[in-house]
Amino acid sequence: MMKRILLAAGLLAVAACETGKPYGAGGGGRVNFTEGSILGASLSSDDARALYPAFVTAIETGPSGEPVSWRGADASGAVTPGAYLIGNLKPDPKQLLPLSAALSFSEPFETELGLHALTRNANVRSGPSTDAKVIEQLPSGTGVDAVGKVSGKPWMLVAVDGAVRGYVHQSLMVKAPGTELELAGGPTRRAHLCRAFDQSLSVNGRSDRWSGVACDRGEGWRVEPKAENAPQRLY
Repeated sequence: MMKRILLAAGLLAVAACETGKPYGAGGGGRVNFTEGSILGASLSSDDARALYPAFVTAIETGPSGEPVSWRGADASGAVTPGAYLIGNLKPDPKQLLPLSAALSFSEPFETELGLHALTRNANVRSGPSTDAKVIEQLPSGTGVDAVGKVSGKPWMLVAVDGAVRGYVHQSLMVKAPGTELELAGGPTRRAHLCRAFDQSLSVNGRSDRWSGVACDRGEGWRVEPKAENAPQRLY
């Protein structure tokens, strides 16, 4: 428990250094981690500061399904991290793909490369290097969606059945039969790491539970807004 508290405090200090001011000090830098909650607007600035490190700790390092609890002066709650997701690889940058394993996304990708087939049994790795951890092996003939190619390197980020599995060397795949003449290749993008979460909040005797997704799109973790046609929640 003490280790988790120290980690959360360290993350909060890093955030303060990045923004040049403490979290919740006002202005446009305020992060609303209660977006999607019917009680979020009733959270005080002090309680929002108490939520901040718990939310970041849960999203960045929390094991899936294990809640990270927090308590402020007038509110309390818990953030339970879920599945990892990846965004900004499809034409709609908000389209999120599930991740089957923890992967490295430090380099930009050439996107929309289309369907391919593996020509040999292929190691799927956590990063674009033969030094990266082997996650699994896919058999020869497996059809994969090449959702990205690391810019300047012969490594493809592949998905199977809609879920991103990892990196496969480009020499181990060819365009899928019947798609050889199709044009493929989209803009170069940087992948955005995201994570689903469940959250509970209690404020002044009222409680709420809801689910959401947080993404780091280059400005730190932010809760993704709900779709415009999503049903409204009523207290």
